[in-house]
Amino acid sequence: MFLGVDHGTTAIRFATSEGRCLSLARQKASCLSAEEIVLLIAQNLGLGAVDLVALSYSMGDGLTRIVRLQDAPSRGLVRQDGAGLHVGGGTKVFEAIRASGWPSILLPGIHRGSDVDPRLKVFSHGMSPEKVGLAYGVFREMSKSFIVCDASSNTVTFAVLQGKIVGAIDAPIFAPGLMQGPLDVEAIRDVDSGKMTANQAFNCGGILSKIGRSSLEQCLPEEKKLALESLSLFAAMEINALLVLSRDWGEPNPDIFLAGSPAARLSGRVSELLGREVQPLGMYAAAQGCAWIAKDVFSGSENILGIAVDESACR
Repeated sequence: MFLGVDHGTTAIRFATSEGRCLSLARQKASCLSAEEIVLLIAQNLGLGAVDLVALSYSMGDGLTRIVRLQDAPSRGLVRQDGAGLHVGGGTKVFEAIRASGWPSILLPGIHRGSDVDPRLKVFSHGMSPEKVGLAYGVFREMSKSFIVCDASSNTVTFAVLQGKIVGAIDAPIFAPGLMQGPLDVEAIRDVDSGKMTANQAFNCGGILSKIGRSSLEQCLPEEKKLALESLSLFAAMEINALLVLSRDWGEPNPDIFLAGSPAARLSGRVSELLGREVQPLGMYAAAQGCAWIAKDVFSGSENILGIAVDESACR
């Protein structure tokens, strides 16, 4: 049996290669012990013998290859801090998987050290490791050349062309999500004046944050409509940015997918804005893609979407 783990912004999602799924809120995970987390996963997913786990964790900027979990320095990170919410649940799950005895591999993020279009290396980070799982699930089951925009708490968009990840636009760079977003002039002034840290500015830089809401459920009908319309517009703009890249790579018509919890609500409007079909993906797509990576690495795959698999991870 193979297990994939998606370390998302608000929840950690698990999926088996047979399609069984589980979501665990990061806040809840932070309150559990390693033993409780392993038991929760095993019971809810009906796990027997686990052949391999493919784990994503945080930014993944300390890795350029897929490695065994025990071989990853500093949990695969350059530094323990970074952009985003720090709750502790992801670390608890990481430690639980490491202590479980299950054979496990750790996925890298896409960053300046990755083998991608060198023009995008002007940015230090492109996407976190769970997006590699998201990409692999689409590649394995739907398309060889595509763009995925993952728009929810934050917005990250990436391009896979002829089976290789060629570039990504990370959340602090371009389009805001519902909660997090890039630093605009106002945010830069707030950071410079000492009102908040840069990470705090990122965490409150999203569409809902700007209107003082913490969730769509808190919004009045007109606020919700505007929030989703704004998210759709920015998602379409970011996809269009990577369509420029795709055309330059000789792929003018990649398939386009939308991920994230609001994907089904956004896909129709984003399709209208782009003038072409945009297909929504399910909430467990990244975890399921990670499970596919685990299965294929176990079977001997030496390369996943242009990312090398360390020799020790194949054993």
